[in-house]
Amino acid sequence: MANHREWSFGGHHAHFEEPDLLVMKFNGPSKLEDCQRVLEVCQEVAEKQPVFLISDVSNSLLDKEARELLVEHSKAEWFRGHIYVGTGPREVAGAKALMLALYFTGRWMVEVDFAESERDARDLVSRKRAQLPKQ
Repeated sequence: MANHREWSFGGHHAHFEEPDLLVMKFNGPSKLEDCQRVLEVCQEVAEKQPVFLISDVSNSLLDKEARELLVEHSKAEWFRGHIYVGTGPREVAGAKALMLALYFTGRWMVEVDFAESERDARDLVSRKRAQLPKQ
């Protein structure tokens, strides 16, 4: 049976699907303690290999302190790619600001994409997997 793990924290939910997909759905505000949990989950699932992360942010807000925590402690080696779902202009601007801050740290070279739906994001992950070097 495939390894499928789940986490809930605040109004948010995350689940991991083998071989390398982490899906997070954020509902409501993401506070400092929520983002600390996000970092813990990302680190845990990436112990064996980097993962693709789909973040559904269509119903969420990220406060400044929480964003700064993510910038400071996210590690590029955890990820193969990051795809945001449900982003309006405000969320795209916030996501791009977060990614730009991470790029400027010199520690972040992970490709970031935006998708209209989780299905579109999963299709993008499939295409990206197909482009990975065979091991």
